[in-house]
Amino acid sequence: MVDEKTKSVAQPVRSVDPLEQFFDSVLPNVFRSSVQAGNGAPRAHIAHIDVIDRDNEIVIKAEVPGMNKDLLDVQVHGNQVYISGKKEEIQSQEEGKYIYRERRYGEFSRTVQLPVDVDASQTKAAYKEGVLELVLPKAESAKRRKIAVE
Repeated sequence: MVDEKTKSVAQPVRSVDPLEQFFDSVLPNVFRSSVQAGNGAPRAHIAHIDVIDRDNEIVIKAEVPGMNKDLLDVQVHGNQVYISGKKEEIQSQEEGKYIYRERRYGEFSRTVQLPVDVDASQTKAAYKEGVLELVLPKAESAKRRKIAVE
């Protein structure tokens, strides 16, 4: 994918989970489908993300619709971000039988390896309209600096 503004190639963010990396390399996108598994049970929820590298910060936007923000867990360590949560199914007495049942419930987690270390103590998180946005300031050692040539 080419960014039209910068004419740079966007690199996909790699998962830290070795098993997930293996399956993605052997069977790309097979386990990331939004359709149901063959047995009719919904597949596990995976938060789809965008990662943006700015001069002094990394921004992650994760789609986690229908979540209670109190059930989201975000942890940062070095250059890794761990996002997890739980979407609880509201039990109701529905008349009839389901023809489709694609809405997802249950727990999810996602670990993202960033290209640089970030300052976890300065990270900000906001949840609005189903999108979790994390602003992660880069660690001082990872920030770009202009060096004067003498």
